[in-house]
Amino acid sequence: MGFSAAMQPHKRYVTLVLLFLAIHHATTTVIHYSIPEELKEGSIVANLATDLSLDVSSLIRRKMRLDIIANKKYLDVNKETGELFIVEKIDREHICNTKSSTCYLKLEVILENPVRIFNIEIEILDINDNAPHFRREIIHLDMSESTPRGERFSLSNAVDPDVGSNTVKTYQLSENEHFKIEVQTGRDGSKFAELILMKTLDREQQAGHNLILTAVDGGTPARSGTASIIVQVLDTNDNAPTFDKSVYNINMMENSPLGSLVIHLKATDLDEGSNSELTYSYSLYTPEKTQKTFNLNPSTGEITVKEMLNYEDFRIYDMEVIATDRGVSSLSGQCTIKILIEDMNDNHPEISIKSFHSPVSEDVEVDTVIAVVSVSDKDSGDNGMVDLHIPHHMPFKLRESSDNYYELVVSEPLDREKVPEYEITFSVTDRGSPPLSDNETMTLQLLDVNDNVPQFPQSFYTIRVNENNAPGALLGSLSAFDPDLHENQYLVYVILERETANTSMSMLFSINPENGNLFALKTFDYEIEKEFLFHVEARDSGSPPLSSNVTVHIIIVDQNDNAPVIVSPWRAHGSVVEEKIPRSTDKGSLVAKVIALDTDSVHNSRITYQFLQVTDATLFSLDQYNGEIRTMRMFSYRDSRHQRLVVVAKDNGEPALSATVTIKLSTVETAVKSYSDMTEVPLEYDIFSDLNLYLVIGLGSVSFLLLITILVTIVIKCQTPKSSKAAPPSRNSVISERNSTIADSTLVSNDAYWYSLFLAETRKGKLVVRQPVPKGSRYIVSSLPRSTGVTDTSDSAASTLQLLDVNDNVPQFPQSFYTIRVNENNAPGALLGSLSAFDPDLHENQYLVYVILERETANTSMSMLFSINPENGNLFALKTFDYEIEKEFLFHVEARDSGSPPLSSNVTVHIIIVDQNDNAPVIVSPWRAHGSVVEEKIPRSTDKGSLVAKVIALDTDSVHNSRITYQFLQVTDATLFSLDQYNGEIRTMRMFSYRDSRHQRLVVVAKDNGQPALSATVTIKLSTVETAVKSYSDMTEVPLEYDIFSDLNLYLVIGLGSVSFLLLITILVTIVIKCQTPKSSKAAPPSRNSVISERNSTIADSTLVSNDAYWYSLFLAETRKGKLVVRQPVPKGSRYIVSSLPRSTGVTDTSDSAASTLQV
Repeated sequence: MGFSAAMQPHKRYVTLVLLFLAIHHATTTVIHYSIPEELKEGSIVANLATDLSLDVSSLIRRKMRLDIIANKKYLDVNKETGELFIVEKIDREHICNTKSSTCYLKLEVILENPVRIFNIEIEILDINDNAPHFRREIIHLDMSESTPRGERFSLSNAVDPDVGSNTVKTYQLSENEHFKIEVQTGRDGSKFAELILMKTLDREQQAGHNLILTAVDGGTPARSGTASIIVQVLDTNDNAPTFDKSVYNINMMENSPLGSLVIHLKATDLDEGSNSELTYSYSLYTPEKTQKTFNLNPSTGEITVKEMLNYEDFRIYDMEVIATDRGVSSLSGQCTIKILIEDMNDNHPEISIKSFHSPVSEDVEVDTVIAVVSVSDKDSGDNGMVDLHIPHHMPFKLRESSDNYYELVVSEPLDREKVPEYEITFSVTDRGSPPLSDNETMTLQLLDVNDNVPQFPQSFYTIRVNENNAPGALLGSLSAFDPDLHENQYLVYVILERETANTSMSMLFSINPENGNLFALKTFDYEIEKEFLFHVEARDSGSPPLSSNVTVHIIIVDQNDNAPVIVSPWRAHGSVVEEKIPRSTDKGSLVAKVIALDTDSVHNSRITYQFLQVTDATLFSLDQYNGEIRTMRMFSYRDSRHQRLVVVAKDNGEPALSATVTIKLSTVETAVKSYSDMTEVPLEYDIFSDLNLYLVIGLGSVSFLLLITILVTIVIKCQTPKSSKAAPPSRNSVISERNSTIADSTLVSNDAYWYSLFLAETRKGKLVVRQPVPKGSRYIVSSLPRSTGVTDTSDSAASTLQLLDVNDNVPQFPQSFYTIRVNENNAPGALLGSLSAFDPDLHENQYLVYVILERETANTSMSMLFSINPENGNLFALKTFDYEIEKEFLFHVEARDSGSPPLSSNVTVHIIIVDQNDNAPVIVSPWRAHGSVVEEKIPRSTDKGSLVAKVIALDTDSVHNSRITYQFLQVTDATLFSLDQYNGEIRTMRMFSYRDSRHQRLVVVAKDNGQPALSATVTIKLSTVETAVKSYSDMTEVPLEYDIFSDLNLYLVIGLGSVSFLLLITILVTIVIKCQTPKSSKAAPPSRNSVISERNSTIADSTLVSNDAYWYSLFLAETRKGKLVVRQPVPKGSRYIVSSLPRSTGVTDTSDSAASTLQV
């Protein structure tokens, strides 16, 4: 069924063929069939059994087979049905590879039994199953861009295996503006196309053209095939090379490395091939310097650095580069390159020292030019701008004088002693990035001038010298230091003379003038001389010399060279002291008190007391500090009546010295019980008893009367009558404020002072100055005739002698040592005193400036404690002083004048802080807690005079304010106790009775000696206790009158008697002298003494009138005092007549004079 269906489309064609075969069979044996190509496999072509009139059933038996001649087996016969069918698709173009119009497939049908062969021809009909195709899918055409329009180019034709109308019919070309095609027909009827150029080609605009050629057959439907036509436009050298810029501006850093790329020139040529291959070269207009500096690569166009670029040598390079192609007719293009070299900071600044002065004096003035320096930098812009510097903290500065020229000037005073030389480094730095710099170092040396006074390491030296030193011992070195050089630092040391107790310091000490070693010239004794204060001066050898001084305080240190001396109990040398005490003395009673004195210093004079021998060691005790000997128990009947005590007093020295005293104690019995007063009143409290006081008052009164009498006698004796007339006439004179006159080399004056200044050598016409004249004085020199008197000056010739001042006097203080006392707790800023000095010079030479010479005490500067007014020398305190902390200060004040050079002197100022009573006494014994009551117990059988307690108070104020006196403020029974106001000892005034209270309350006040007085109190609560053993009675105390004529009283009585005797003698002598009357020969007026010699010289009114100055030089008559004073040694054997002249007489009138002869 399927096969039949497949054959239905071709049924019409087979019927016709069969019909044809039937007709043909009549003539031939060939059976023809016509089928289209490309039938599907299994398609029925024809039924051979029918067409060949064969029995279908016999086909198998007759072994029907089909042979295809010279072809593949495309067809086969179905033996069951006799149908011819397609075994494989038939491709007409494959079978008939020629372009013929007909194509036959020849078959043979073979039958057996009987054998029969049938020839069958099957015509294969063409269908349009093949599209046209080109032998080359891509057609390459090379056309020169210079090809003219209308040029034709043959194209390969398309091939279509189909035939007839199914083959290629026409061609088509894709749209473009340059080409078109024309279809041509060949002799065989094939179609082909020609490509025609319609528009001129330009390779530079379009180097290639891609066209599509389409071949279309005539089948239905039409089939087509395409081919690509690639038209390659061949170049011609029609374009010159061009650069993108005509001018290139390039900035290039100097010092760029060799080979550095400057620019890569890239010229363009639209041509190709050799026409576009370019060669680069410099034009003839490029300078040779540029060509040497830069390298141009002719192939690549790269310009690189060939030589080192230096901005300072060449800043702009111009070059012209030509690019030429390699065409047959070469074309070229050109450009201009301008290379600007940029400055690089590659040049260091340079310094040039134009002038430098070294060495220079250290006193060179400020703003003095030391050096001239110039700076430069070859770079430009900021790289060429430079800055010049010198190190900071130097006394110099730079001053720009002109462009890039600088002056090094002194900005501060120089001091060689601080910096002897300066390493001055001139540093110059440019402003490039990074900056470059350079430096130049110069050494400036300073020459020394004598501008430094010698300096001592200390402003005050305290040297301690042990007494009993060896003469010539070295005490210390006072070496000073002078920072100057050479002779300006060579120092000489001297002791500034100052007498102490009429003893020159140079007799006590000597100093080595070269090194300042100080030596002692004698052995010192602490007990005689405790200290010395003087100045040592160090003077340099400069011109003018400078000096400074230092205060030296020599302290004599005590040695233990004095043994203690027993002063109480007093006894003759080597004798034994005998004492009597009641046998009933209670335990703890004071038996005796040993007092020893030591003249050594405080440390060595501390005395301790010990028993050396004692009859019974259990009976007595000795206080080692105050020397009090007390009973340790009561006497018993076994104890000896005579006790021998040997006490040794030792000082605190090394080795210790001692003294001993032997006390022989005897105990006595009394019939009636009495009170004991065993403790003697210490000697020191009886010195000023009533009897002593009266003796002292009497001695003082008589001494005062004696002094008054002597003074009255002197006054009466010295009275003289007043003068009435002026001096005698005189000659040539010098008239001054004191009215002095010179006559014939003889001075007649009312005051000898002026004569001491001048001597008129009138014979030579000269006025001679005898001694330095006071500065600023003015003297009028006049000439008088010899015959005229003093008052006749009308013919005199006068002239004025004016003296100019020079700074030749150092300021002088009225005192060489000032001691100023300042009360403690002073107000800050208080005026302490004035230290004004005097300078006899004039004007600026006498203007003084006062300063405190610096000296530190306990790390405190004197200028922090005191200030001085530099104009008037007033000294002020800057703080409040406390005597208990600071007791004194010692420093120097200098007065310097304003002369040139200035002169100065200094004075030592000793500030003593005076104590004020600002500290209250403090009770130290008996000790008690603050505010508490002291409780003491005493036996009720205590005798009269027994020591109950001792109050001791201390005061930190000075000696005067710290003197303590003790008083009872409250007491339970005022008749029972007494209080010593000086030593604070509380003793019993009587024995206790049964009526007395067992508890006694004593309030003691301790007052100091200040104004107002300060005080402290202590409360003592006494309790009495009973004793089991009854005490023995004592004898009565030794009456005081036995001590009336002690040593002190005896001396006072002797002194009083001696002074009274002298007073009596003086009064008697005065009366005798006053009662004497001179022998009256003639009433003469008041006169003066004269000296008349062979040369006729006379003295009147203290003025010598003589014809020869020789005699005046011998004597001066102090007539007011009645004395003749010898001026100089008188020639031996000379005789002088002393006469008295009335005031009213002349020189030659000597008849009334009272003369006496002076024989030498």
